Amino acid sequence: MKRQFLSRIGTPPKALSKAKLDNTALVPASLLYRKGKYQTIANNLPGRGVLICQADKKERITTILEHVAVFFRQRAAL
Repeated sequence: MKRQFLSRIGTPPKALSKAKLDNTALVPASLLYRKGKYQTIANNLPGRGVLICQADKKERITTILEHVAVFFRQRAAL
């Protein structure tokens, strides 16, 4: 049985809805101290690339990021 995640974040700000996103980087807060490194990697990705960084510790955010990575892989295969 496929597990679905239902959540509603809300309406994005106008600036974000008008923005053209080239690359996306998802980084857990525990790794933000290395933001410069990940920002450089994300900026060098090909157009519409996605960078997902995971922490070493097995935390709830790690599981969530794994699900997000699977979602992006499935969408890229289409």
